[in-house]
Amino acid sequence: SGACRWLEFVAVAIFAFELTRSPELVALITVLRMLPYVALGFLAGAVADAVDRRAFMIFAVVVMGGVSAAMAVLAALGSAGYWAVAASTMVSGAFWTTDMPVRRRLLVDAAGTGQVASALGLDNSTTYATRAVGPLLGGVAYGLVGISGIYAVIALSYVVCLVLAVRLSIAATPASGAARFDWRRLLPPRELILERRFLVILGVTLVYNLWCFPFVTMIPVIAQRDFGLIPALVGALAACDGIGGTLGALLVGMVASDRTLFRFYYLGPLIFLVLVLVLSQYLAVGLAIPVLVLLGIAQAAFSATQYALIYVMSPPEMRGRATGVLSIFIGSSMLGHYHAGLLFERLGSAKAMSVMALEGVAVMLVLGAIWAWPRKARAEDRGAPWT
Repeated sequence: SGACRWLEFVAVAIFAFELTRSPELVALITVLRMLPYVALGFLAGAVADAVDRRAFMIFAVVVMGGVSAAMAVLAALGSAGYWAVAASTMVSGAFWTTDMPVRRRLLVDAAGTGQVASALGLDNSTTYATRAVGPLLGGVAYGLVGISGIYAVIALSYVVCLVLAVRLSIAATPASGAARFDWRRLLPPRELILERRFLVILGVTLVYNLWCFPFVTMIPVIAQRDFGLIPALVGALAACDGIGGTLGALLVGMVASDRTLFRFYYLGPLIFLVLVLVLSQYLAVGLAIPVLVLLGIAQAAFSATQYALIYVMSPPEMRGRATGVLSIFIGSSMLGHYHAGLLFERLGSAKAMSVMALEGVAVMLVLGAIWAWPRKARAEDRGAPWT
């Protein structure tokens, strides 16, 4: 599913840019991809707390396979225009709202509480490996078989996912206390919403999705507009941060512990933004390649610890809803992508990158101050998994 995600991500961005020649409309595709996080993210988390998560995952995979097959047919018939692709992208976004409360929950439940950081580090290494391979293959495949062939490959890949999901034997029953669905579970857990540590975690998530991840989606635009690369090389450039992310996720899995989770989580976006600012001062392929690898490492420090923090600080019966609240903040990236699209459209790539980086760094410094002050609050948090 990770390979499907990034294969589609790059191919659809190339296709949308070819159709419209507009960075703003390319960014809109990603906005629509993230809209379900806001609209459905909390609901997906609440349902995941109350149902068989294995069955939930099977259902989601079947839907994605069907949608991908339908898009392959439409594209082959020449009917897959911009808005058809946009609609399928929204369905894909809805599918990814289930990743943390369902798939990752199954993963860490199987690993056990003491190995959450290691399990998620390994999981993120596979995510970033597919993030490296997906864009690379996406660029090459797009040049060979077009968007219809891309969707056909994705549909076949979801068939493989279905076979694996059906064979899954891990216990996936609702957590204790969540066996019966209660409509009150559709409300955010008050205990977490009032928790300072949880609010800071949400703040860092907000920064990443408003200023960091939107830059990643602009890489195909930079590669085509500023560097003049062909689709195969666009995919190769987009794969660089996936390579760095694979290395970074493996590193986090080896060295992170419950006590260092938040340090990785916070420093990842901050370093990412500083690197974008550096690249904006000299926007060239020669500098972009190593910077994108380093950006991947920084992203891995963030993403490999995001769900781990939620998992270790939330009671079992609240983990789905906690990730649901997190999903809403992840969904803020639709605003970030639109913001990035406007900046890249009106200011050009280098100036847009500088503005995004400086805005994000300013907010991160405020969050860092909240983290470090007041001392009394820090003392109360001593021993918690974010210190």
